[in-house]
Amino acid sequence: MHVFNSTLLLLAAVLISACASVEPVSNARPAWIDHPGNGVSVSAGMHVGGRVAQEELAILRGRTEFAKRMGVNIQSEQVTLTSVANDKSSTVGTQITHEDTSHSGIKVMVKEKWRDHDADVLWIWMVPSDK
Repeated sequence: MHVFNSTLLLLAAVLISACASVEPVSNARPAWIDHPGNGVSVSAGMHVGGRVAQEELAILRGRTEFAKRMGVNIQSEQVTLTSVANDKSSTVGTQITHEDTSHSGIKVMVKEKWRDHDADVLWIWMVPSDK
């Protein structure tokens, strides 16, 4: 009986010490989302093209926002045509973008990324690059 109690006590001590050494995983919203400093923070929600397309969209949004701050004039036109024949539909889209700027060499870089797993939203923080 004494061996059983000693074994039970030892097992409890091991379990408690194992739980104490586990560090909590932080998935807290980063401060740079609300306070990006001289950079921009942008997001993109779930994308039909997957996570790569979601990241590309967020980066495009960040570049566009940065460009607006630097005096870049962006004109974009998107045309979508949908045709229906014999209960089948087909959609074709084209986009034309024209950019004008008085600045040359505007460079930005992705400083950090954070994914809100609950909402499936990717946040990207972009800052000026000196390279």
